[in-house]
Amino acid sequence: MNCKKVLTVLHLGENLLNVQTRYLENAIRDHLTRLRQMVFLVGPRQVGKTTLAKKMLSSVVDGVNYFNWDLADHRKLLSTSIFPGKMRLNQPEQQIIVFDEIHKYPRWKNTLKGLFDLYEPQTHWIVTGSAGLNVYRKGQDSLLGRSFTYHLCPLSVAELAFNGNPKPLSADDLFRHSFAESLPEDQTFFERLLSFSGFPEPYFQANEQFLSQWRTTRLERLLNQDLAATEHLRNLALVEQLMFLLPHRVGSPLSLNNLREDLEVHFNTVKHWLALLERTFYGFTLYPYSSRLSRLIKKEAKWYLWDWTEVKDEGSRFENLVAVHLLKYVSYVNDLGLDRLTLHYIRDKEKREVDFLICKERKPYLLIECKNSSDDPHPALFYFADKLKTARAFQLIANPIRSRSHLKAGIQVDLISAASFLKMLA
Repeated sequence: MNCKKVLTVLHLGENLLNVQTRYLENAIRDHLTRLRQMVFLVGPRQVGKTTLAKKMLSSVVDGVNYFNWDLADHRKLLSTSIFPGKMRLNQPEQQIIVFDEIHKYPRWKNTLKGLFDLYEPQTHWIVTGSAGLNVYRKGQDSLLGRSFTYHLCPLSVAELAFNGNPKPLSADDLFRHSFAESLPEDQTFFERLLSFSGFPEPYFQANEQFLSQWRTTRLERLLNQDLAATEHLRNLALVEQLMFLLPHRVGSPLSLNNLREDLEVHFNTVKHWLALLERTFYGFTLYPYSSRLSRLIKKEAKWYLWDWTEVKDEGSRFENLVAVHLLKYVSYVNDLGLDRLTLHYIRDKEKREVDFLICKERKPYLLIECKNSSDDPHPALFYFADKLKTARAFQLIANPIRSRSHLKAGIQVDLISAASFLKMLA
């Protein structure tokens, strides 16, 4: 990245950091104004959930409208006064209350239910969490109808380009959109994200040494706090070894048998550990799209990391970055109720494969392939666009290029720069 680009993105990045605007801010403010349900704000560790939640408060008053279970004095106040009902939450500054890491309290679900029922509609609640909140929501019904979930994801090209306020496009809007050439700063945002991740601190620091230190600390806390708190795992050292192996598997169908052999553990053990790593936001799986096409592979998932800078291979890192951008877009659109989208990949037994497929209402809609540089569209795009009757097919190029379309037997594939495409996503 040249000096001019660095100065440009530093200037724009500093503006965003100073105002601390995130793409979910307006949506959550609107929710708190119109809706009675609690806001469950979930996402990876250090993605900015606490900062965003505190911005919803007119002023942050510890122990009054902001409670963090990790703080001893907050924990004592909640356990001895607020949860037992000895102290009421009816002060003017308590119209919105934030509970941070409250999932670490053993009876947090029923406690929140009781508080919600007691103080509704005068008080609105924001509950933030990464590992535990995401885990324990699954399969529980005590908060059914009392909460809506919003997923806060890492920074993206769109969020940076629009200073935290990208307009969420439905799948139909994205289909109809005519993609303009990316601006120089969009390409700079993309390259900096590729190098320093979408987590705010390392992104704005833009320093390799800081990134390395930050990553080590994040992984240690994820392993020794989030995973350890989730379950009493006996073999944290082996789980850590699994975390060392996964970055090398990014972008390829994940063989649990190979991982089982490498770790010398049972197949179901590896499967369980991967599920825990997904629930604690270390990474996520994409499952292949299955339909009546008989030659599609329906079982092997692909694995991606929330911090794509752990991936050393350039092509795989680029694909991982796009995967996070697409998942962020799908989650954003779904959270706001604009569409019902799912994200997959597609591969058949002849090893024809396209990196990503967005489905709308469970039907194939948009195909997306990633290439570092290429003059020609990937043949599998034409094949699957024809077989699945998708609305559009895109090939994203990491290097800046002039957008162009290729036609073959009536099927159109658009080649565009990744920065240009990603700018239109949330």
